[in-house]
Amino acid sequence: MDTALAAPPATGMPAAVAVPGSRRLGEVVATVPGATAVLRAYGIDFCCRGDVSIGQAAAEHGLSVAFVEARLRELGREIPEPAADAEPAVQIGYILSRFHEAHRRELPELIELAKHVENVQHGHPALPTGLTTVLQRIAAELEFHMRKEEQMLFPMMAAGGHPYIRNPISCMRHDHDHHRDSMIALEGLIQGGIVLDDACVSWRALAIGLRKLIDDLMAHIRYENEVLFARFEADHTGAIAAA
Repeated sequence: MDTALAAPPATGMPAAVAVPGSRRLGEVVATVPGATAVLRAYGIDFCCRGDVSIGQAAAEHGLSVAFVEARLRELGREIPEPAADAEPAVQIGYILSRFHEAHRRELPELIELAKHVENVQHGHPALPTGLTTVLQRIAAELEFHMRKEEQMLFPMMAAGGHPYIRNPISCMRHDHDHHRDSMIALEGLIQGGIVLDDACVSWRALAIGLRKLIDDLMAHIRYENEVLFARFEADHTGAIAAA
């Protein structure tokens, strides 16, 4: 059974993640979103061995503690938001690296955590019902949406726009409304991310990961709607004038 730990902090991911090798695995996964995927990739058991230090776990798997620390530290890497008047290609690159890559990296791990928690904690009155199914639906819908942007809308924007660009933008805005509703429903399902004092390590990791997903997707929607999409909609030709 997973090792129970103290409740994680109420805030999201810190601006800079410092993960010394002396920290326990359970403490790390309960406070650093995405840490479970890094540990899982190297076969490190964070569930049943939550009291083991990163340094000990790394040594047992033939890894240097510095290497594992570096991989975990990458999770806190900040990607600065471009200025509102930056080139569309720069803004698109920011969206792809800051949001699209993050969603694709983190959602599969959240689904695996949800499956594990629903299996281990089955019947617990505080456990959200059907969370795995909800996350699988969100992942599929979000992937379809991102591919439409990457294959149609973003290339059009990178080329300077198009007289009919408002049509695909309108479709993406409609998708955004649906995604926002999904995040509101997800937040209600997980009761705002509240975790009980006796929650297992995986449950805590899942809770902080879900909080990051909600925050990231809402920020993703805001940036596209208010910055990238708005600049093309502001010009009646649907194109950005060359400098």
